[in-house]
Amino acid sequence: MRRVQCITIAVLVLLMPLLAMAGSNNPWERKLPFKNATIQYAISGSENGTETLYIRDYGKEMATYHTATNVVGQKTKKITISTLDWIYSFDLVNKTGQKSPNPHKYMLEEYNKLSKADQQKVMKNAKNMGMSMAKGLNGKIEMNAKKILGYDCDKVTVMGTTVYSLHKTGIPLKSDTSIMGVSIKKEATEISEKPVDAKAFQFPAGIVPEQDPRGEAMARSLAKQTMAMLKDPEGGHRAPGANPMMRPGTRGNGATPNMSNEKLEQVMKMLKQRENK
Repeated sequence: MRRVQCITIAVLVLLMPLLAMAGSNNPWERKLPFKNATIQYAISGSENGTETLYIRDYGKEMATYHTATNVVGQKTKKITISTLDWIYSFDLVNKTGQKSPNPHKYMLEEYNKLSKADQQKVMKNAKNMGMSMAKGLNGKIEMNAKKILGYDCDKVTVMGTTVYSLHKTGIPLKSDTSIMGVSIKKEATEISEKPVDAKAFQFPAGIVPEQDPRGEAMARSLAKQTMAMLKDPEGGHRAPGANPMMRPGTRGNGATPNMSNEKLEQVMKMLKQRENK
């Protein structure tokens, strides 16, 4: 339960600034400040270890290597590789792998189907949603709040979590989460913009990723529902079978998050083009 709560908050924190900046840009087409990069992280607190994020072609391909040990001595060792079409997750401890469609692909497809006028509505509503999410959770969004390792970072503070992410990208460089007895800090210690070795994107030997048969249907459904809701928030709430990201709140208090943890994690994949966990 604690892990689910932390994941949910982490997703919300990373989602907010992307939506808040969506007024003039498509939030599903972010622009990284580098073509290639390797980011090293140190993890401390309830979990101690390291993480490395490899980025190629302005984020079209990314690979995350996560190695850590929690307070009871349980070890985790995972690799996540994402392309524009697929997300591959490998558990090196249990020797398992999964393959699922990248929701980002379907979000772009649905967005590009819209008329120019509807695209403008989506951008406007996405921006309003980002600000409403922050307000409804007593949170705060600060653009270009701090430089970390020479890069401008946006700051989001909400529900015991503070995250600094690369400006307009949702890629965190520093995070501090403390909730329900779980305290985890992650901070980038080094960023290199040198070309990334192709070996970083190779699948681990002996593990064949299994495709989730429900993955494509879920990704398509999420994209359609999200775009319909962003195009017409009130209409999305009334639509039969709709599962909007937000439910209406008191007009003076903004909106309240109303998304299952599974959907939240899918949205993180959509916006970051990867899933770290």
